[in-house]
Amino acid sequence: MIISLTGFMGCGKSSVGRELARLLGWPLVDLDRYIEQKMGQRIAEIFDAGGEQRFRAIETEALRDIIVMHEVAGGDRILSLGGGTIVTAPARELLFKHTESVYLQTDLDTIFKRIGTHSKTRPLFNDKYKIESLFDERMPLYEQAAHSVRTDGRSPAEIAELIINQLDLKIQ
Repeated sequence: MIISLTGFMGCGKSSVGRELARLLGWPLVDLDRYIEQKMGQRIAEIFDAGGEQRFRAIETEALRDIIVMHEVAGGDRILSLGGGTIVTAPARELLFKHTESVYLQTDLDTIFKRIGTHSKTRPLFNDKYKIESLFDERMPLYEQAAHSVRTDGRSPAEIAELIINQLDLKIQ
């Protein structure tokens, strides 16, 4: 089984992914880190060089790689996605067909508190109005995930336990 964590930037995909991996004893794959290793560039550099459309194509290819590797190797794993992975139809199709998708539902106010309104490491996170627009645009896509967990006011450990309970999994 692959449990994929989706949600807006700053919702806790990486920190919850680490906690889930620890509790379940499963490996964690961070899609952004995988892309950076594969491409030999940081995400921001990929965006700068080729734009968002090129990045999304690379991201979908990387997602396909991870799913194929899982099918070949077997075993369980946690997959922490980028905040925009779900925006392309081919990526959504892969996620919904091959993973147990979990939407980490987080209010925009909480996201602003966690990240602020500017971030050098998040290419699309530099304009408050654009962030609000992206949030509203992506919400219906995130809501298509098979599972949903509210993150506001909860620690990564609490969120991980909620996911484990929702998916009826056993802690190692």
